[in-house]
Amino acid sequence: MSYRLLGLVLVVGILSLLFWSKPQILERVALRIEDTKFHVRSLLGADPQPSEKVVVVAIDEKSVNELGRWPWSRKVIARLINNLSEARVVAVDIVFSEKEDPQNDEALARSVAGHGRVILGYFFRLSSTQSEDPEALRLLEDSEFLRFKLNSEVVGLLEPPYVELNIPEISRGAIALGYLNSEPDPDGIYRKYTLAYIFRGGVYLPLALQALRFYEGKDFYMELSEEGIEKLVYKGKEVPIYDGRFHKINFYAEDKLKLVSAVDVIEGRVEKEFFKGKAVFVGATEIGIYDVRPTPMNPATPGVFLHAFTFSNFISSHFIKSHPLLDLFSLVLLTGVPVVAQRLKNFRGRFVGYLPVLLLYPVISFALFSYAGVELNLFYPMSGFLLSLLTQEGISILVAEKDVRELRRAFSSYVSPQLLQIITRNPDRLKLGGEKRRVTVLFSDIRGFTSLSEKLDPESLVNLLNTFLTPMTEVILKNGGMLDKYIGDAIMALFNAPVSVERHAEKACSSALEMVKQLEDLNPEFEKNYGVKLSIGVGINTGEAVVGNMGSKQRFDYTAIGDTVNLASRLEGLTKLYGVSIILSEFTKEEVGETFLTRKLGVVRVKGKEKAVAIYELLEDTEENRRMAEAFERALDEYMRGNFETAMLLFEEVGIRFGDRASGVFVRRCKELIERPPERWTGIYVAREK
Repeated sequence: MSYRLLGLVLVVGILSLLFWSKPQILERVALRIEDTKFHVRSLLGADPQPSEKVVVVAIDEKSVNELGRWPWSRKVIARLINNLSEARVVAVDIVFSEKEDPQNDEALARSVAGHGRVILGYFFRLSSTQSEDPEALRLLEDSEFLRFKLNSEVVGLLEPPYVELNIPEISRGAIALGYLNSEPDPDGIYRKYTLAYIFRGGVYLPLALQALRFYEGKDFYMELSEEGIEKLVYKGKEVPIYDGRFHKINFYAEDKLKLVSAVDVIEGRVEKEFFKGKAVFVGATEIGIYDVRPTPMNPATPGVFLHAFTFSNFISSHFIKSHPLLDLFSLVLLTGVPVVAQRLKNFRGRFVGYLPVLLLYPVISFALFSYAGVELNLFYPMSGFLLSLLTQEGISILVAEKDVRELRRAFSSYVSPQLLQIITRNPDRLKLGGEKRRVTVLFSDIRGFTSLSEKLDPESLVNLLNTFLTPMTEVILKNGGMLDKYIGDAIMALFNAPVSVERHAEKACSSALEMVKQLEDLNPEFEKNYGVKLSIGVGINTGEAVVGNMGSKQRFDYTAIGDTVNLASRLEGLTKLYGVSIILSEFTKEEVGETFLTRKLGVVRVKGKEKAVAIYELLEDTEENRRMAEAFERALDEYMRGNFETAMLLFEEVGIRFGDRASGVFVRRCKELIERPPERWTGIYVAREK
């Protein structure tokens, strides 16, 4: 099996497994991506309209202001229900679980019984501190759902052990009871509606489904199995089931739902005829009553809307239809595209082939959802495509690098003078392998070298590079460092290997400052001769690494490997992000102490590392830099505490006052954090790029 086919099989296998198992960490991302479809649908003007048969009577801010704080007297609720006498069904998203005043309880009980079409809510609970009323339990049994078929001995529905019911005096007059429970997804967002629970051997339905049964005069039919609800039929049509026991709510624009203030109903300001033939849902929308849920459309959706939306979804057949097999087919198809594209030897040609997939599949997915109510999964197929792309392009790079290495081997029969001296003194160093020792690693790189190389002819570019590298190398050697290698325009240097160097971290920091200063002196010459000015980024890290000959018997290469080296490289890359010249890790900072002027830039988790590390900018010790560092760290302290608005103002001041680019980076981060506050703030920045 070729590497490309093996890569395809691995990617398809891994993504398929993740698709079916749906680990929470990935589902959080996948669900948020699917949420955007509701907003795109609204922008396209393709939102379905809620049924005209649904009305929400809202205990809203206006009602609370006029009638007083919630909860109200049950006499007031009784007047509300009396004035809904023309409604075909009234579903109440309120639980009257405790006695009030006998007269008030009696008034509400008469109102519920007198209406004759009231459905009351109740809650299932996983724990309870109250004893259950036997009569209330008996009344609940009257609402048990019976039209189902068991296809297995075990049923995959949740079985809560406790229930919080209305007092019997009020429940007696209700035509039915429906539970009010709702269950969020792993990220705390409410996207679904639980269709059934089992309680003490009986099957029970939620408020919206009970309202449907009595509104239409038609019942549901269920088939239950180990998977939960295997089939749900309503008015002769099978209803889509999500995850075995849920209805995926097709959210409407909340301002399209018919909404009437409860106080207007109670005070008779709304004609009773308005509610004729309607399904009325009574519940709280005032945020202060705390019956709100975060949903894809609104972080504070009233709980009663979930019942009303579900009722409207069923009565209008506004169902979201998902097809797991279609999603899986899409995953396999998209994952195979990069394999087929490898027939094109030129990456630019392959990239042109990738673009339609990157654009077309999301467009199809959004269009199917907006205009057909079909949910074609975006996250897993696109993840498969991108992972396959990286895998196949990585294989291409490895194959290309192998060819390049063969070419280099033919011309690389030289060693550095520093290493040659060590080898002649100790030939055993030529053996494969190495030793672990504490070193300081320095990486430097010319900023924008790629674009620079396009501006100059090859001869000028080589002359410029030689003129730059020579003094930089001299600085490193002068401070006791070893030039490990040139990587194009980049330099990797080791301090304390292969020979011991006292205060090696300080020597590396001194080298970095001298390199920046040396470049400032060289830039007038570069500008005069080549029309360019250079800038560099330097990353320095201290720690243990394996140093020694990492090559082969035919070709040796004395170098260092390990996390210490990798982190130094990542720190050099971060200088571009933060707009600074030199970045130290916390480990180098600990070694040098207060010998040099530094300022903390925060805590970063670099690419390829799980553990976060504090990073510092190494600065020339001047009075202005000291003032700038002090002001910046005050702003950073507010940022780390999560005071983003205060931090943003302080960073803006530092940026304006000192022309500091790093402050501008934090201003942008503060703006993003203010707009999208994190659920749990740690202060750690995750660097996505090398």
